[in-house]
Amino acid sequence: MLEKAPEPRLPNPTTPKGRATVARILEAGREVFGESGYVSMRMSDLAEKAGLSMGALYRYFDNKDDVFLAIIHDIHNELYAASRPSGPPGFRSAPLESILEANRGYLSHYCKHRKVMRAFIEATMVDQRYTDMWWFMRESHILRVASALRRDHGIAEIAAVPARTVLEALASMTEQSAYVWYAHPGAGATLLPVEDATRIVSDIWYLALFRDQPGMTLPDRSQASDHGQSVPGRDKLA
Repeated sequence: MLEKAPEPRLPNPTTPKGRATVARILEAGREVFGESGYVSMRMSDLAEKAGLSMGALYRYFDNKDDVFLAIIHDIHNELYAASRPSGPPGFRSAPLESILEANRGYLSHYCKHRKVMRAFIEATMVDQRYTDMWWFMRESHILRVASALRRDHGIAEIAAVPARTVLEALASMTEQSAYVWYAHPGAGATLLPVEDATRIVSDIWYLALFRDQPGMTLPDRSQASDHGQSVPGRDKLA
């Protein structure tokens, strides 16, 4: 396992104007990479979007990978923070609510930045640095939940399978579902509501982790989602 994510080479401007320019470049970069994809993105497009000359852009970033690594590094930190339950009642006393909150945060942020995430997946196919970044992101989420599961519920195995292995499957399911529902080019203009997506994946997480634990049951959500739309297969989860 990687102990840390590949570090982006960030400029270190000493003036407020310089720091504001870097922030503007990175914000514009999210748009340009989202629109063009990783492979097709050009620094000239970024300069135009950021309202800078090419010379000014290269004063801060040497190439598009320096920009994109910085963007993905930021998005990873944002996803990690968004998928952390904010406070009481907590994973120990209310695990389903905590799972819902964590998945809602992750899926909401993923959906918001779905075009950049699509470019990121594209980048993992052609550059090992992005593969390493993706692996680190995945591992950091798994380790956090594995630690909480052992600490708060004393669970190290589930049906004689190491809890970490089960969590790897659940994390892969959530990540791939987010990609299919929001980032895949075939997702279309009508996206699955985040709350529906949250309920679907969270029910699966909860059943996988706690179905055999005394007193752990799912509420009946078999008729409809919170948005009043039928969710195929939901009745099979409850």
